Amino acid sequence: MIVVPVGFVSDHLEVVWDLDTEARDRAAELGMGFARAGTAGTDPRFASLVRELVGEHLGTTTPRRLGTEPQFGVGCNGRLCAVRCCEPPARPSRPAAAD
Repeated sequence: MIVVPVGFVSDHLEVVWDLDTEARDRAAELGMGFARAGTAGTDPRFASLVRELVGEHLGTTTPRRLGTEPQFGVGCNGRLCAVRCCEPPARPSRPAAAD
């Protein structure tokens, strides 16, 4: 099993205990190999990425693009979508309970 803690940027208690201890032990019980990808931590590339994303959000950095398709939440002209443009559809409500 390969585990990638994408929701965590540093090795802290949840990562070290839950993954490196409990998940590794469970994998061993099941006869499975176990490897965990490292977290970004203080890697200078991660810090640079965060600075770049903040700059994009503030409009002080030109966003990098891999293609010509509009980004989610951005209209075809490169401007932000109108208010409520990209909201997920509402779930249907349950019928009211009978008295």
